[in-house]
Amino acid sequence: MKITGAGKRKLSQSNLPNMSQTIIGWFQPITFVKLSRSVVDYEQVLTETRINTQGVVQPYKPEPLEIQQYGTQSWIWQDMHCLPDVTLKTDEIIVYQNIRYKVLYKKDYTEYGYVEYMLCETFEGA
Repeated sequence: MKITGAGKRKLSQSNLPNMSQTIIGWFQPITFVKLSRSVVDYEQVLTETRINTQGVVQPYKPEPLEIQQYGTQSWIWQDMHCLPDVTLKTDEIIVYQNIRYKVLYKKDYTEYGYVEYMLCETFEGA
């Protein structure tokens, strides 16, 4: 094995190690439903799309009931790390374990084998 000093390493945009093989070992099957609303023949139609993937859903951090910077009343906050096969957008609504969540943001770590979403419990419709 050859040891290379830090002075000879090229700097990349990120120095994170590729965790794609390791993180898969931590992931478990997760299933949730993505809700979307559309207008068909002048009527609103709610479409539920079941998504099966691998990942981890964990509490973001303990939050007291307060108004957050996103203008959302804080109830349950979750951090979801999952495979890059899941594509959610900000403000989309999902249902996970019978609780509706709004997607607040996405961090794309596809290069490292996963995507992170911050979710907040919501009482809004899709």
